[in-house]
Amino acid sequence: MHPFQHTDLPFHPAALIERVGKLIPRLGELQIGPENVLAVQSKDPAVWPWIWALAHAVEQPFMPLNPDLTDEQVSRILASAGNAVLLDRGRDNSLVIQRRSRNETLHHPRQADAPPLPIGLIIHTSGSEGQARGVMLSAPAIEAAAEAANRRLHLQRDDLWLLCLAPWHIGGMAILERTLLQAARVSLLPGFDAETVWARLRQQPVTHLSLVPAMLARLLEQSKQQPPPEHLRKVLIGGGALSSTLYRAAIDQGWPLCVSYGLSEAGSQVATLCTRERDWQPGRVGHPLNGMQVRIAKTASEEYGPIQLRGPMLMTGYLNPALQPGVGLEADGWFQTNDLGRLDEQGSLQLLGRSDAMIISGGINVHPAQIEQLLQAYPGLREVVVTGTPDPVYGEIITAVVSGVNDMEQLLAWCRDRLPAAMRPRRVICLEKLPLLSNGKIDRLGVKRLAAQA
Repeated sequence: MHPFQHTDLPFHPAALIERVGKLIPRLGELQIGPENVLAVQSKDPAVWPWIWALAHAVEQPFMPLNPDLTDEQVSRILASAGNAVLLDRGRDNSLVIQRRSRNETLHHPRQADAPPLPIGLIIHTSGSEGQARGVMLSAPAIEAAAEAANRRLHLQRDDLWLLCLAPWHIGGMAILERTLLQAARVSLLPGFDAETVWARLRQQPVTHLSLVPAMLARLLEQSKQQPPPEHLRKVLIGGGALSSTLYRAAIDQGWPLCVSYGLSEAGSQVATLCTRERDWQPGRVGHPLNGMQVRIAKTASEEYGPIQLRGPMLMTGYLNPALQPGVGLEADGWFQTNDLGRLDEQGSLQLLGRSDAMIISGGINVHPAQIEQLLQAYPGLREVVVTGTPDPVYGEIITAVVSGVNDMEQLLAWCRDRLPAAMRPRRVICLEKLPLLSNGKIDRLGVKRLAAQA
């Protein structure tokens, strides 16, 4: 493979790094120095993997960006990264600069003996609950995260991971890092399409696959009750809550699920449970990965508390123009997430949901995840997001936004018969499909806005 060549055939990520030698002198020609962050904004699978490989080869920070971002958003992100350059493929398959950071005033030629920057990857959070943030991960943190994930998922040399997640989010980028570390292979798709993924699973000896729950649901529909190929050993599920209904449907069909909890700030996975138990409970994600410390912050009376993390795979800090470490971390290295959870007596992690998603209705605190789990039992319901909408009397009222349901009055009656009063939706909004982000997650902030306007 030569630079900017794309193939539908499986490849070793290390092969890309070995073949970017022709691009390295071009960095000097473009006055890109060792202080620069190498950014890319492209859905083209013939572009971003090569820029990633180039960043690896020269030990400079790599920052993939969502192609759907506006010019103004890209300019703001580049400025927040200090000396950043946005790279792309030129007409003659050469490396070209699309734009430079506004912060950059001096461009130094590459120094062969220059020390590498301490940052290996800058990745942005999904923004499913609000504003996306840039996360800085060091090269040792990336390696620690990949090694721990590989051990839990039993990734072996020459295994094949089908990458259909967005590479500008940690779920997609982590696959390249894991397979690079383990000398495994990648089968690359430009995005998720259920028909294409199902075909690729049958055409190639794919051993590992990563999906968010909405993708899993569409893949089950596409497979038409057929079991997955026997060579598929692990299907990593993350990026959102997995319902018991969807879990059981997949397990009954033979899909080897590994339910996980992770976040960009931890280099992807925090805890992962590979199980086929039919009595699995939503939110149960198993023990933390090796090296990851998890504790629950104490609260006055709640069963669940904020999840706190520490370990070698944790971020250096949130993105800032000077790339200084420590932003967002406590002095002793702990990081407090916005997620609520608890640890059982065996040290297994049970998730509830985000702390900032709590609904306060009539003075009673209710978490949407608890209601969503109950609503998943309603016949025909495909997707549900529960949110609070402003109310002059109760402060907020519980609103369920659903797909797969045509009769909202019937659903409300079902809720009255089965749900406790404090957890009962007072409004139901029926949609054909819930809005999604580019990484396949449900756009919860968009749903909340829609509910407030309805």
